Amino acid sequence: MKKLSILGLCLLAVASASAQKSLVKEVEGKAKGFNADYAAARDQLKPALTNPESKDEAQTWYVAGTIEFGDYDAMLGKKAVGQQVDEPKMGRALLDGYKYYMTAFPLDTVVEKDKNGSPKLNKDGSPKTKTKYSKDMAKKLAAHYNDYVTGGQLLWDAKDYAGAYDAWNIYTTMPENKSLGEEAPKAPADSIVGEILYFQGLAAWQAEKLPVALESFNAARAKGYNTPSLYDYAISVAAQSQDNDAVVALAQAANDLYGETDSKYLTIIINDKINNEKYDEAQTLLEKAIAVSPQNAELYDVMGILYQSKKNYDKAREYISKAVELAPDNAKAHLDLGRVIYAQAVTIDEENQNLEQAEYNKLRAEKIDPMLKEAAPYLEKALNDENTESEARRLLRSLYYSLGDETNLKRIEAM
Repeated sequence: MKKLSILGLCLLAVASASAQKSLVKEVEGKAKGFNADYAAARDQLKPALTNPESKDEAQTWYVAGTIEFGDYDAMLGKKAVGQQVDEPKMGRALLDGYKYYMTAFPLDTVVEKDKNGSPKLNKDGSPKTKTKYSKDMAKKLAAHYNDYVTGGQLLWDAKDYAGAYDAWNIYTTMPENKSLGEEAPKAPADSIVGEILYFQGLAAWQAEKLPVALESFNAARAKGYNTPSLYDYAISVAAQSQDNDAVVALAQAANDLYGETDSKYLTIIINDKINNEKYDEAQTLLEKAIAVSPQNAELYDVMGILYQSKKNYDKAREYISKAVELAPDNAKAHLDLGRVIYAQAVTIDEENQNLEQAEYNKLRAEKIDPMLKEAAPYLEKALNDENTESEARRLLRSLYYSLGDETNLKRIEAM
């Protein structure tokens, strides 16, 4: 009985494996032809992708990938004649088709046999092998190469940013994919690849994959894609990642290219030097920049911040006042001017805490309070910009409290 049970189990296992292989072959047949039902074929094949008897067979994944590419081609044909199609589904079909083929490639080895049915051997005694599906898969992938650019766009439009990144990543890496052998498509010009790598960076950024985004932006730069927008996004990503070294390096590279027409990259470099207390280096850079662009309000603003960092409030006010004069609608310049005047008043107050009360009251009435009142209008104007509103409100709260101005204090606290 025991032997019969074991034999029965073996027969069941063989039957199960045979059934799974038959299923794969049946689905393969249904996924061919003009009237192929790809949705039904996909659903029917699904169990075979996880069944132990079929999930390690190249044919299973070859059929799965072929279904996806067939479905994509069918939808593309409908779209070409003006029919409505599920465009995000088209993009995902390309991704799944690629994924399934990449799973099939390493499984696609068939042992060659001689006329007696015995394995042919290599000189080292190992069995000779050949592939059954690889050539067809490589050709199909190469034929759909440019579709991955379109597929990425379809997924981007659907806000599937991770999918868009994957599609564009397939496009930029397929020419180097060894699984395709001689069928691998020729790499496009660096200018094209660089632009797609830039799009990859944007997609990774939107998908909140910041290290991947920065890697893509740098890869685009390596291909010669060096637009200001690339540097702006790359710097933003590096800043979000709190990678200050990358921020400064990118700003330096951008400033070398675009510094004559855009000062924001130089501002980043200078702010970094200020933060690291390299004041003399920062001042030298600023003086040179102002000499070249004497009407650039941002440069005067940064110079004022530099002097404030050195506790030279009079020079700080001089430069930031010039920034406000050149750019009267610049909320940040107004914030910075109000802040430096406020800081100067606070410093004077702190330095004179040991005065006799009468003398302190006189100083307060004649110098400190007037400075606080002078700072208020600049900070009030900074309330009108969302980028400066929070800091302006914080400073105004302290300022009006110090002045004992309950009416304005309540107004600010109610915001």
